Amino acid sequence: MDYNNLLTRAFNLSWKHKVLWVLGFLATSMGYFGGFDLSDKHVFEKFHHWQYNVGGDFTDRIIDWFEFNPEISAALVLFIVAMLLLLFLIFFVLNLISIAGLIEGVYKIEREEPYRLGKLFKAGASFFWRFLGLFLLAVVVVVAVLFVIILPIVLAFIITPVLGVLALLIGIPVGIAAAFFFGNVYSLAQREIVAYQTPIIQAVGEAFHLLIKHIIPNLVIFLITTFLWIVIVIGATIIAILFAIPIMMLATQSVWILLGSLFVILPLFLLIAIVVEGFLGTFFNSLMTLFYLELRKLSPRGGIPTAAPEPGFSQS
Repeated sequence: MDYNNLLTRAFNLSWKHKVLWVLGFLATSMGYFGGFDLSDKHVFEKFHHWQYNVGGDFTDRIIDWFEFNPEISAALVLFIVAMLLLLFLIFFVLNLISIAGLIEGVYKIEREEPYRLGKLFKAGASFFWRFLGLFLLAVVVVVAVLFVIILPIVLAFIITPVLGVLALLIGIPVGIAAAFFFGNVYSLAQREIVAYQTPIIQAVGEAFHLLIKHIIPNLVIFLITTFLWIVIVIGATIIAILFAIPIMMLATQSVWILLGSLFVILPLFLLIAIVVEGFLGTFFNSLMTLFYLELRKLSPRGGIPTAAPEPGFSQS
């Protein structure tokens, strides 16, 4: 298998069909949630001891008002948590729909068929319940596997630290192998569902067959995508630091200058992040879809009735 050609095709496809970046962003946008504990009882205390006094006594009065009105504070926290959960649910639904829509889009592009963003989204929505079922199945399997891997390590550390370290050294490669196995099966099953309208369990079986029969290509594509993600994360961290440096420098001068700069630097950073994430989401999904199509050339699916839809044709 020509992996350089796969990477080139995925890059060119993603760059040429920029409208797919909308789906690409939604397909990779589930990492924005978390990181701020609204249930922390010291949250207002942290604001109270913030070294910059924005607005002087006015800000202090607001913070004191929240501290001395715990019922209203609790209601506000519950409201914010509810809104975050609702936002998470919306993005989760859009995430599954967008992945299916991207897969359908790549199929159409490969067959040189016209496509429209709205129709791709509609096609993705038609696969939502199957993708949800596949996701829930994956969650159950992953939790079970983590339990099997982590429990012996914990027990080993309880017995003796030396045995625990040994168990950890064994558990790490086992965990990586499990990530490779279940990650590839999950991705291939998604594409099997869209390609042939396959039921969930059958799609998992077909994906497992493709993985076992072509274990080396699957391992190579796993290593390639893992390496690319590591490079991207390192690059994104460097860029984030470069954006943060001027903000930190301004913060030492005046809080008002800091707040003013946030209205310029932060929106610019978010805009760049959204565009880049849209491209990367499209690229990685396209890469895996093109890889699946190459596997299907090596192992054509048998037993398909002549009336069945061609791979990538969704009945929506």
